[in-house]
Amino acid sequence: MTTETRDARGTGTASVAVGDAAITALEELAAFVDRHSTAFCTSSSWLLAAGRHLPGAPVVITVDRGGRTVGVAALSLTTRRGTRRVELLGGELNDYGRFFYDDEAAADLLADAVAGWVLGLRRWSVDLEQLAADDAVMAGLLTRLDGRLEDGPEMRSIVGIGTDYKASKNRIRKGTVARKRLEEDDRSWELVAITDATTLDRWLTAVVDLRRDRDHGLGRRSHLDDDANRAFYEATVRGAVANGRGIVDLLIVDEVLAGYGVVMVDGDVHRLADGRVSEDFQQYWAGTLCDLTAVLRAQQDETVTCFDWLRGVADGKYGNVDTHRHHLRAASHRWIATVDDLEQATRQRVKASLPRAAVQRLISR
Repeated sequence: MTTETRDARGTGTASVAVGDAAITALEELAAFVDRHSTAFCTSSSWLLAAGRHLPGAPVVITVDRGGRTVGVAALSLTTRRGTRRVELLGGELNDYGRFFYDDEAAADLLADAVAGWVLGLRRWSVDLEQLAADDAVMAGLLTRLDGRLEDGPEMRSIVGIGTDYKASKNRIRKGTVARKRLEEDDRSWELVAITDATTLDRWLTAVVDLRRDRDHGLGRRSHLDDDANRAFYEATVRGAVANGRGIVDLLIVDEVLAGYGVVMVDGDVHRLADGRVSEDFQQYWAGTLCDLTAVLRAQQDETVTCFDWLRGVADGKYGNVDTHRHHLRAASHRWIATVDDLEQATRQRVKASLPRAAVQRLISR
Protein backbone atom coordinates (compact mmCIF):
# COMPACT_ATOMS: atom_id res chain seq x y z
CA MET A 1 0.00 0.00 0.00
CA THR A 2 1.24 3.50 -0.85
CA THR A 3 -0.34 6.81 0.16
CA GLU A 4 0.77 10.29 -0.88
CA THR A 5 0.18 13.69 0.72
CA ARG A 6 1.41 17.25 0.20
CA ASP A 7 2.85 18.93 3.26
CA ALA A 8 0.94 21.85 4.73
CA ARG A 9 3.47 24.45 3.56
CA GLY A 10 3.27 23.24 -0.01
CA THR A 11 7.03 22.73 -0.15
CA GLY A 12 7.12 18.97 -0.61
CA THR A 13 5.23 15.77 -1.17
CA ALA A 14 5.30 12.82 1.24
CA SER A 15 4.49 9.20 0.42
CA VAL A 16 4.10 6.22 2.72
CA ALA A 17 4.63 2.68 1.43
CA VAL A 18 3.84 -0.36 3.58
CA GLY A 19 4.57 -4.07 3.13
CA ASP A 20 5.47 -5.22 -0.37
CA ALA A 21 5.17 -1.65 -1.62
CA ALA A 22 7.83 -0.62 0.90
CA ILE A 23 10.21 -3.29 -0.42
CA THR A 24 9.64 -2.03 -3.96
CA ALA A 25 10.24 1.55 -2.80
CA LEU A 26 13.49 0.57 -1.07
CA GLU A 27 14.71 -1.16 -4.22
CA GLU A 28 14.00 1.99 -6.22
CA LEU A 29 15.59 4.23 -3.58
CA ALA A 30 18.71 2.08 -3.07
CA ALA A 31 21.07 4.58 -4.71
CA PHE A 32 19.71 7.46 -2.56
CA VAL A 33 19.95 5.41 0.64
CA ASP A 34 23.48 4.19 -0.07
CA ARG A 35 24.64 7.71 -0.92
CA HIS A 36 23.72 8.74 2.63
CA SER A 37 24.62 5.47 4.39
CA THR A 38 27.67 5.45 6.65
CA ALA A 39 27.58 1.88 7.96
CA PHE A 40 26.65 -1.62 6.80
CA CYS A 41 23.47 -1.59 8.90
CA THR A 42 22.19 1.57 7.22
CA SER A 43 22.81 0.27 3.69
CA SER A 44 20.02 -0.57 1.26
CA SER A 45 21.03 -4.25 1.22
CA TRP A 46 20.74 -4.50 5.03
CA LEU A 47 17.39 -2.71 5.07
CA LEU A 48 16.02 -4.85 2.25
CA ALA A 49 17.08 -8.03 4.06
CA ALA A 50 15.40 -6.74 7.24
CA GLY A 51 12.22 -5.94 5.34
CA ARG A 52 12.12 -9.36 3.69
CA HIS A 53 13.02 -11.54 6.68
CA LEU A 54 12.32 -9.87 10.03
CA PRO A 55 8.92 -9.73 11.73
CA GLY A 56 6.70 -6.72 11.20
CA ALA A 57 5.63 -4.72 8.18
CA PRO A 58 8.33 -2.60 6.52
CA VAL A 59 7.35 1.05 6.10
CA VAL A 60 9.14 3.51 3.81
CA ILE A 61 8.31 7.21 4.09
CA THR A 62 9.65 9.39 1.29
CA VAL A 63 9.62 13.15 0.85
CA ASP A 64 10.08 14.77 -2.55
CA ARG A 65 10.83 18.40 -3.29
CA GLY A 66 10.65 19.82 -6.77
CA GLY A 67 10.06 16.34 -8.18
CA ARG A 68 13.22 14.96 -6.56
CA THR A 69 13.59 12.66 -3.53
CA VAL A 70 15.25 14.54 -0.66
CA GLY A 71 14.42 12.36 2.37
CA VAL A 72 13.72 8.72 3.28
CA ALA A 73 12.77 6.94 6.51
CA ALA A 74 12.91 3.12 6.67
CA LEU A 75 10.78 1.85 9.54
CA SER A 76 9.11 -1.28 10.86
CA LEU A 77 5.56 -1.56 12.20
CA THR A 78 4.33 -4.28 14.55
CA THR A 79 1.35 -4.64 16.88
CA ARG A 80 1.61 -5.81 20.48
CA ARG A 81 -1.25 -5.75 23.00
CA GLY A 82 -3.21 -3.52 20.66
CA THR A 83 -0.44 -0.92 20.44
CA ARG A 84 1.31 -0.09 17.17
CA ARG A 85 5.09 -0.30 17.66
CA VAL A 86 7.36 1.74 15.41
CA GLU A 87 11.07 1.02 15.09
CA LEU A 88 13.78 1.67 12.55
CA LEU A 89 13.88 -1.14 10.01
CA GLY A 90 16.24 -3.72 11.52
CA GLY A 91 15.28 -2.70 15.04
CA GLU A 92 17.54 -3.81 17.85
CA LEU A 93 19.88 -5.56 15.41
CA ASN A 94 21.12 -2.19 14.14
CA ASP A 95 24.40 -1.01 15.64
CA TYR A 96 23.83 2.23 13.74
CA GLY A 97 20.52 3.78 12.78
CA ARG A 98 19.76 6.82 10.66
CA PHE A 99 17.32 8.81 8.61
CA PHE A 100 18.37 9.70 5.07
CA TYR A 101 18.07 13.32 3.94
CA ASP A 102 19.84 15.87 1.73
CA ASP A 103 19.77 18.96 3.95
CA GLU A 104 18.17 20.57 7.02
CA ALA A 105 15.06 21.59 5.10
CA ALA A 106 14.62 18.02 3.86
CA ALA A 107 15.07 16.74 7.41
CA ASP A 108 12.30 19.08 8.55
CA LEU A 109 9.99 17.79 5.82
CA LEU A 110 10.82 14.19 6.72
CA ALA A 111 10.22 14.77 10.43
CA ASP A 112 6.82 16.26 9.54
CA ALA A 113 5.95 13.26 7.37
CA VAL A 114 7.05 10.64 9.92
CA ALA A 115 5.32 12.41 12.81
CA GLY A 116 2.10 12.83 10.82
CA TRP A 117 2.07 9.13 9.97
CA VAL A 118 2.81 8.06 13.57
CA LEU A 119 0.14 10.35 15.05
CA GLY A 120 -2.38 8.81 12.68
CA LEU A 121 -1.86 5.40 14.29
CA ARG A 122 -3.87 6.51 17.38
CA ARG A 123 -2.34 4.13 19.96
CA TRP A 124 1.38 3.90 19.34
CA SER A 125 4.86 3.51 20.77
CA VAL A 126 8.06 4.70 19.07
CA ASP A 127 11.49 3.21 19.80
CA LEU A 128 14.17 4.44 17.39
CA GLU A 129 17.60 3.12 18.38
CA GLN A 130 21.23 4.03 17.71
CA LEU A 131 20.73 7.44 16.10
CA ALA A 132 23.52 10.01 15.86
CA ALA A 133 23.44 13.01 18.19
CA ASP A 134 23.26 15.38 15.22
CA ASP A 135 20.44 13.59 13.37
CA ALA A 136 18.11 16.46 12.43
CA VAL A 137 15.09 14.20 11.93
CA MET A 138 15.54 12.75 15.41
CA ALA A 139 15.59 16.30 16.79
CA GLY A 140 12.41 17.16 14.88
CA LEU A 141 10.60 14.04 16.06
CA LEU A 142 11.66 14.65 19.65
CA THR A 143 9.57 17.82 19.63
CA ARG A 144 6.73 16.67 17.39
CA LEU A 145 6.13 13.42 19.32
CA ASP A 146 6.94 14.83 22.79
CA GLY A 147 9.56 12.12 23.16
CA ARG A 148 12.69 11.63 25.20
CA LEU A 149 16.28 10.70 24.39
CA GLU A 150 18.33 8.01 26.11
CA ASP A 151 21.98 7.14 25.69
CA GLY A 152 22.62 3.92 23.83
CA PRO A 153 25.31 1.46 24.92
CA GLU A 154 28.94 2.49 24.86
CA MET A 155 30.74 1.88 21.57
CA ARG A 156 34.52 1.58 21.38
CA SER A 157 36.73 2.05 18.35
CA ILE A 158 40.36 2.44 17.31
CA VAL A 159 40.63 5.74 15.47
CA GLY A 160 43.84 6.25 13.51
CA ILE A 161 44.60 2.53 13.46
CA GLY A 162 48.04 1.88 12.04
CA THR A 163 49.15 5.47 12.64
CA ASP A 164 47.94 6.97 15.93
CA TYR A 165 47.15 3.59 17.51
CA LYS A 166 48.60 0.13 17.02
CA ALA A 167 48.01 -3.23 18.69
CA SER A 168 50.35 -3.50 21.66
CA LYS A 169 53.23 -5.95 21.84
CA ASN A 170 51.43 -7.67 24.71
CA ARG A 171 48.33 -8.33 22.60
CA ILE A 172 50.43 -9.61 19.71
CA ARG A 173 52.30 -11.82 22.19
CA LYS A 174 48.96 -13.39 23.23
CA GLY A 175 48.44 -14.43 19.63
CA THR A 176 51.90 -15.98 19.59
CA VAL A 177 51.15 -17.89 22.80
CA ALA A 178 47.87 -19.18 21.34
CA ARG A 179 49.64 -20.45 18.24
CA LYS A 180 52.32 -22.08 20.38
CA ARG A 181 49.69 -23.94 22.41
CA LEU A 182 48.15 -25.33 19.24
CA GLU A 183 51.55 -26.49 18.02
CA GLU A 184 52.53 -28.01 21.36
CA ASP A 185 49.30 -30.02 21.46
CA ASP A 186 50.04 -31.26 17.95
CA ARG A 187 46.84 -29.76 16.60
CA SER A 188 46.24 -29.34 12.90
CA TRP A 189 45.00 -25.76 12.55
CA GLU A 190 44.65 -22.82 10.21
CA LEU A 191 43.29 -19.29 10.16
CA VAL A 192 41.08 -18.73 7.12
CA ALA A 193 39.82 -15.36 5.86
CA ILE A 194 36.68 -15.96 3.79
CA THR A 195 36.11 -13.41 1.05
CA ASP A 196 34.23 -15.50 -1.51
CA ALA A 197 30.72 -16.93 -1.61
CA THR A 198 31.77 -20.52 -2.35
CA THR A 199 33.94 -20.87 0.76
CA LEU A 200 31.33 -19.08 2.86
CA ASP A 201 28.63 -21.54 1.79
CA ARG A 202 30.84 -24.36 3.02
CA TRP A 203 31.20 -22.86 6.52
CA LEU A 204 28.15 -20.67 7.17
CA THR A 205 26.06 -23.43 8.77
CA ALA A 206 28.94 -24.22 11.12
CA VAL A 207 29.19 -20.52 12.03
CA VAL A 208 25.48 -20.34 12.84
CA ASP A 209 25.61 -23.58 14.84
CA LEU A 210 28.60 -22.35 16.84
CA ARG A 211 26.88 -19.09 17.70
CA ARG A 212 23.75 -20.92 18.84
CA ASP A 213 25.71 -23.47 20.86
CA ARG A 214 27.72 -20.75 22.57
CA ASP A 215 24.62 -18.75 23.47
CA HIS A 216 22.92 -21.87 24.83
CA GLY A 217 26.04 -22.67 26.84
CA LEU A 218 25.63 -19.33 28.60
CA GLY A 219 22.12 -20.34 29.63
CA ARG A 220 20.22 -18.14 27.20
CA ARG A 221 18.27 -18.45 24.01
CA SER A 222 20.15 -17.47 20.87
CA HIS A 223 18.44 -14.97 18.58
CA LEU A 224 19.49 -17.30 15.74
CA ASP A 225 17.10 -19.92 17.15
CA ASP A 226 14.40 -17.89 15.42
CA ASP A 227 14.02 -18.82 11.74
CA ALA A 228 13.43 -15.22 10.65
CA ASN A 229 16.49 -13.89 12.49
CA ARG A 230 18.61 -16.72 11.13
CA ALA A 231 17.46 -16.03 7.56
CA PHE A 232 18.25 -12.33 8.03
CA TYR A 233 21.70 -13.10 9.49
CA GLU A 234 22.61 -15.47 6.69
CA ALA A 235 21.35 -13.07 4.02
CA THR A 236 23.34 -10.13 5.37
CA VAL A 237 26.58 -12.09 5.80
CA ARG A 238 26.24 -13.65 2.34
CA GLY A 239 25.43 -10.29 0.79
CA ALA A 240 28.35 -8.54 2.46
CA VAL A 241 30.87 -11.18 1.36
CA ALA A 242 29.46 -11.32 -2.18
CA ASN A 243 29.69 -7.52 -2.50
CA GLY A 244 33.22 -7.28 -1.10
CA ARG A 245 31.98 -5.64 2.10
CA GLY A 246 32.44 -8.60 4.44
CA ILE A 247 35.25 -10.87 5.68
CA VAL A 248 34.67 -13.94 7.85
CA ASP A 249 37.72 -15.05 9.83
CA LEU A 250 37.75 -18.68 10.95
CA LEU A 251 40.02 -20.63 13.25
CA ILE A 252 39.78 -24.26 12.17
CA VAL A 253 41.30 -26.88 14.47
CA ASP A 254 41.42 -30.52 13.38
CA GLU A 255 38.90 -29.65 10.65
CA VAL A 256 36.44 -28.31 13.26
CA LEU A 257 35.37 -24.67 13.59
CA ALA A 258 36.95 -23.40 16.82
CA GLY A 259 36.05 -19.74 16.49
CA TYR A 260 35.04 -17.05 14.05
CA GLY A 261 34.75 -13.29 13.57
CA VAL A 262 32.66 -11.38 11.02
CA VAL A 263 34.12 -8.07 9.81
CA MET A 264 32.03 -5.59 7.85
CA VAL A 265 33.97 -3.24 5.57
CA ASP A 266 32.58 0.30 5.28
CA GLY A 267 35.10 2.13 3.12
CA ASP A 268 37.96 3.14 5.39
CA VAL A 269 36.30 1.62 8.48
CA HIS A 270 36.37 -2.05 9.49
CA ARG A 271 33.66 -3.12 11.98
CA LEU A 272 33.67 -6.37 13.99
CA ALA A 273 30.01 -7.32 13.68
CA ASP A 274 29.97 -10.78 15.26
CA GLY A 275 32.17 -13.47 16.77
CA ARG A 276 32.06 -16.57 18.94
CA VAL A 277 34.42 -19.33 20.09
CA SER A 278 33.70 -22.98 20.79
CA GLU A 279 33.68 -24.06 24.43
CA ASP A 280 35.85 -27.01 23.40
CA PHE A 281 38.71 -24.74 22.28
CA GLN A 282 38.81 -22.12 25.02
CA GLN A 283 42.37 -23.05 25.95
CA TYR A 284 43.60 -21.93 22.54
CA TRP A 285 42.23 -18.38 22.80
CA ALA A 286 40.37 -18.78 19.51
CA GLY A 287 38.59 -15.45 19.97
CA THR A 288 41.87 -13.67 20.60
CA LEU A 289 43.32 -15.11 17.41
CA CYS A 290 40.31 -14.15 15.28
CA ASP A 291 40.08 -10.65 16.77
CA LEU A 292 43.81 -10.07 16.43
CA THR A 293 43.70 -11.23 12.81
CA ALA A 294 41.01 -8.63 12.07
CA VAL A 295 42.77 -5.82 13.93
CA LEU A 296 46.17 -6.47 12.32
CA ARG A 297 44.57 -6.65 8.86
CA ALA A 298 43.10 -3.19 9.39
CA GLN A 299 46.31 -1.91 10.96
CA GLN A 300 48.42 -3.01 8.01
CA ASP A 301 46.03 -1.59 5.39
CA GLU A 302 46.94 2.03 4.71
CA THR A 303 43.42 2.74 3.42
CA VAL A 304 41.81 1.83 6.78
CA THR A 305 41.55 4.64 9.32
CA CYS A 306 39.29 3.11 11.99
CA PHE A 307 38.48 -0.26 13.58
CA ASP A 308 35.04 -0.31 15.18
CA TRP A 309 34.11 -2.88 17.87
CA LEU A 310 30.43 -1.74 17.73
CA ARG A 311 28.18 -2.01 20.79
CA GLY A 312 29.36 -3.17 24.18
CA VAL A 313 32.63 -2.59 25.99
CA ALA A 314 34.74 -5.47 27.30
CA ASP A 315 38.38 -6.09 28.18
CA GLY A 316 39.03 -7.58 24.77
CA LYS A 317 37.69 -4.49 22.99
CA TYR A 318 40.57 -2.06 23.21
CA GLY A 319 40.71 1.35 21.59
CA ASN A 320 41.10 5.08 22.02
CA VAL A 321 37.58 6.46 21.42
CA ASP A 322 34.34 5.65 23.27
CA THR A 323 31.04 7.06 22.02
CA HIS A 324 27.29 6.71 22.55
CA ARG A 325 24.46 6.83 20.03
CA HIS A 326 20.95 7.90 21.07
CA HIS A 327 17.56 6.20 21.41
CA LEU A 328 14.39 8.19 20.79
CA ARG A 329 11.37 6.93 22.70
CA ALA A 330 7.82 8.28 22.61
CA ALA A 331 4.27 7.02 23.15
CA SER A 332 0.74 8.16 22.52
CA HIS A 333 -0.32 7.49 26.13
CA ARG A 334 1.56 7.63 29.42
CA TRP A 335 0.52 4.10 30.39
CA ILE A 336 2.10 2.74 27.19
CA ALA A 337 5.39 4.46 28.05
CA THR A 338 5.19 3.01 31.57
CA VAL A 339 4.67 -0.54 30.25
CA ASP A 340 7.55 -0.09 27.79
CA ASP A 341 9.85 1.10 30.60
CA LEU A 342 8.89 -1.86 32.78
CA GLU A 343 9.61 -4.32 29.96
CA GLN A 344 12.97 -2.71 29.29
CA ALA A 345 13.90 -2.79 32.99
CA THR A 346 12.94 -6.47 33.16
CA ARG A 347 15.18 -7.31 30.18
CA GLN A 348 18.08 -5.48 31.81
CA ARG A 349 17.57 -7.31 35.11
CA VAL A 350 17.55 -10.68 33.34
CA LYS A 351 20.75 -9.78 31.52
CA ALA A 352 22.36 -8.57 34.73
CA SER A 353 21.39 -11.80 36.52
CA LEU A 354 23.61 -13.95 34.30
CA PRO A 355 26.32 -15.58 36.42
CA ARG A 356 29.48 -13.47 36.31
CA ALA A 357 31.49 -16.51 35.20
CA ALA A 358 29.19 -16.93 32.21
CA VAL A 359 29.52 -13.28 31.24
CA GLN A 360 33.28 -13.45 31.62
CA ARG A 361 33.45 -16.49 29.34
CA LEU A 362 31.50 -14.58 26.71
CA ILE A 363 33.66 -11.44 26.74
CA SER A 364 36.93 -13.38 26.94
CA ARG A 365 35.98 -15.44 23.85
